[in-house]
Amino acid sequence: MGDKRLDPRDINVTPFKAFKEFTVTNADSGSGVYGFRAISSSIHNFNSDTATKTTFESASFYHIPTWFTINQLYYRDTKNNYNNFGYTPQRQYRLLQPSASIISVSKELYGERIKPKSVTLFDDSGASTLTIKDDGAGNLYDNSFSSSFAEFAANDFLDVVKSTGSFVGNIFYEQGLLVFTNTGSKYVDIGTKTGTDGYSLSYKAQTTIREHSYTCVVGEGEYNGTTNISATFQRSGSISVSGSESWKFFPPGHATAKSGSYKHYYQASTDYEGFVTHSEFRPYITKVGLYNDFNELIAVGQLSHPIKNDDDLALGINVRFDA
Repeated sequence: MGDKRLDPRDINVTPFKAFKEFTVTNADSGSGVYGFRAISSSIHNFNSDTATKTTFESASFYHIPTWFTINQLYYRDTKNNYNNFGYTPQRQYRLLQPSASIISVSKELYGERIKPKSVTLFDDSGASTLTIKDDGAGNLYDNSFSSSFAEFAANDFLDVVKSTGSFVGNIFYEQGLLVFTNTGSKYVDIGTKTGTDGYSLSYKAQTTIREHSYTCVVGEGEYNGTTNISATFQRSGSISVSGSESWKFFPPGHATAKSGSYKHYYQASTDYEGFVTHSEFRPYITKVGLYNDFNELIAVGQLSHPIKNDDDLALGINVRFDA
């Protein structure tokens, strides 16, 4: 039959964004989700043995170094946000207090980034359940102030934040990091408690999937032979399968006896059955194999039903898969 090289014009790769919703809780802490504190204090004579930290089964987070880390990355230069990591020219308000609470999501659980405006956090650390959401620009706000927070679309954003108290912190989508900078009594323990005082975080993870499309063209008169074993004349032989139950491994009609020995070779005839040599014989296409430049099979396209390969017509088969 032989192989046929694809025309580059028949190859198309289309990227698209895919999203999957996740819900994690404080019970998942240590297995990809971590809630801990960040505290500003002197690092003079810092001692890891005595320093305050939050420890999980798989990691420990020291509170003081954590504060300096997030400050250096995201909050150091409030006058020129372009000097801060992860800045986007949107309406994001950043102000780090001497203490903060952090929820960190491992990259395995959010892919390329957390989808903006998909975050909802339910937290029971205070006297009542808090509902925290993101606004799509990297700000976290208390949903009980949702109407006043929405005013920033038509007013000065900083004035709305200061006057309503709705601003709670920031989310950095590409790093899976939620930083709660509001130190009010309602928010000071967000993400740091467990049990009935714990939290539940829902969000959508984003990843890029590429749809590969290959149009395999079969020209007139091409691929009209067959190597199917059923087409050979007076085929004979068998393969060896040991054990008294070996007959179970053969298709119906291929092992009429349930005992005896089977030869370990197969010798097919070089001649075809009569029906194959008929002028109207046309094989049916059931699968298409795609090979790389090293002649390695990398994908198989299974047709929904066999298609007769008419000798007088060209045929195009589109093979698609996502990767």
